[in-house]
Amino acid sequence: MTKRVKSVLGSRRLLTAFQPILELPEGRVVGFEALTRFVTSDGADAETWFAEAEAVGLGTELELAALQCAVSAARTVPAHLFMAFNLSPATLTESRTHDVLQRSGLAMDKIVIELRGRADDTQWDSAIRSMEPLRHCGLRVAVDGSGPAFVPAGQILRLRPDIIKVDRAFINGIVEGDNGDEPAVMELAREVGAVLAGEGIETEAELAAVIDAGLTSGQGYLLGRPSVDPLEWSSWVIEPAAGASLEP
Repeated sequence: MTKRVKSVLGSRRLLTAFQPILELPEGRVVGFEALTRFVTSDGADAETWFAEAEAVGLGTELELAALQCAVSAARTVPAHLFMAFNLSPATLTESRTHDVLQRSGLAMDKIVIELRGRADDTQWDSAIRSMEPLRHCGLRVAVDGSGPAFVPAGQILRLRPDIIKVDRAFINGIVEGDNGDEPAVMELAREVGAVLAGEGIETEAELAAVIDAGLTSGQGYLLGRPSVDPLEWSSWVIEPAAGASLEP
């Protein structure tokens, strides 16, 4: 695994795919999430690559390489749109990460960091402290409020993120009317003043349910699939995602 990861790091066989994030219910594209794609013959997905890198002590190096790739691609996106980058708490505490963000050429208030991966309370508090100067300059922070990667309520209360994201399972619960987690997540978002955002929206019914539940931001295959094509990125900005009915 070490050899595989070092090979990718050395050759920079990374691409950035962007997925549009829409304001709801208007349907206006307000930003993109940067997703890493690996140019390798084995077909392994990004989650596998990052897990392997973490297992051999190269997790931060691979995250930094992916961030540098994403920042470079983001310079082609209109300046009024925000960019969301996925980072682990451990990588966020690195001074090199702050250097990449500050030298990115992007306005700090147009950067969102989506914190991914588990962290104990000490690591979490270190990440919070390291972000304070950037947040004072406008940086926003997002976390998962549901799904396998959800952040515990206690850590969310300490972080006070700007955005709490909910996954497909949460959205399916809204559609079916049996989501026991909904009141707790909604209350947590209100308590910290966070926007609730839905990801993985794939059907008209899910979109309508998300809007009806009061979520004000969304992404998913219905609204735009991840793409590495700059021409497609431009088309999303010009007009709302084709086929999406954004009114409940």
